[in-house]
Amino acid sequence: VAVTDQPNVAFAGTLVTGGHGRGIAVAVGRRSEFGRVCSELQGVESPRSPLQIKIDELGTRLAALSVTAIAIIGIAGWAVGRPALETATVAVSLAVAAIPEGLPICVTVTLALGVLRMAKKRAIVKRLPAVEALGCASVVCSDKTGTLTQNEMTVRRMFVLAFPQNAFLLSGVGYDACEGTGVKAESLVGRPGPTIGRDGLEHPVLAALLGVGCLCNNASLGGAAGAPGQPTTAAPSSSPARPVGQPTEIALLVASAKAGAGDARGLYVRTGEVPFSSDRKRMEVTARPAAGVHAVAAYAAAAPADGSGELRFLKGMPEAVLDECTNFTGPGGGGVALTDAGRRRVRTQARRMATGGMRVLAMAYGREGAMTFAGIVGMEDPPRDGVPEAVAELRQSGVRVAMIA
Repeated sequence: VAVTDQPNVAFAGTLVTGGHGRGIAVAVGRRSEFGRVCSELQGVESPRSPLQIKIDELGTRLAALSVTAIAIIGIAGWAVGRPALETATVAVSLAVAAIPEGLPICVTVTLALGVLRMAKKRAIVKRLPAVEALGCASVVCSDKTGTLTQNEMTVRRMFVLAFPQNAFLLSGVGYDACEGTGVKAESLVGRPGPTIGRDGLEHPVLAALLGVGCLCNNASLGGAAGAPGQPTTAAPSSSPARPVGQPTEIALLVASAKAGAGDARGLYVRTGEVPFSSDRKRMEVTARPAAGVHAVAAYAAAAPADGSGELRFLKGMPEAVLDECTNFTGPGGGGVALTDAGRRRVRTQARRMATGGMRVLAMAYGREGAMTFAGIVGMEDPPRDGVPEAVAELRQSGVRVAMIA
């Protein structure tokens, strides 16, 4: 059966990007499709470097020149009546002298010196010809995620309609929730504002926004889920535990811990999940409070009247989430009617974040037909240290840099 005709088989080397499931191993090692590909690649010869190709061309030319020289000298000696043995000896001697026997030694020493210079720059070269190939490079193509960037998404900016004149900023880089100084308000014209504490008027609204990001989430920071307001989800920086999950979802958990909203997943029972897909452009989770009481006041205001407390939580592209919402979270946590002007304001802020190189996600909660828009978050993958300097140095050297994403 062809590989493309096996939709129910997950092959070795495949990355699971979403959802849950169980499987039975039916092949391992060389019997797997991944192993067959590796076996085929072992028979592929490595491409030759430009220097090796030039040396081969030089050897071919010298051999042709030597044969030509032997023929000319032999004919000339025979024409002037020289002895055949003497003529052959002279021709062979001249042909051998034309071959540069010291060339391989000179090339090897030159490449070894290049390896030493690279080692001083803290770069290890395993194969000598690679030094020459690197020196001939005129274009450098680099991956973005994890190469130019740290592959640690970080929430930088939040916007909620309850406070439309402000944006809320988070400091700190990476997955350490202990970094940063909490949430700071900033006017949309760039005027800095105060730090938002847990007793601030904005905190319940931000808790509703970040709470959706935690409940609609399958990642883990390596620690136990904490109660609302207790940022215990983050493992200490000295802990060997590493975050597990998609970088976007890990960033939402870290942002919630930085803002003091905590991780409410331990207080809810998940009753359903629809994973993110390119068609729906959003992820949906259905959950109810384990103790019958919602962790956030805004969720209690949106809960159904039947007493079950079950709510839908959406996370996805702003356009897809906005289309399902009829209200937005007000300053007191209650629902306020979402108007066309409010939708335009959200789209404007989403475009502004996207123009700044951020990945934008929208959050919503509520019940079927009565969803409440919580807000949007903008996150970025910060560049690695030294990347801007390295790119600038390559450009000054005449090397063109291309980023492949």
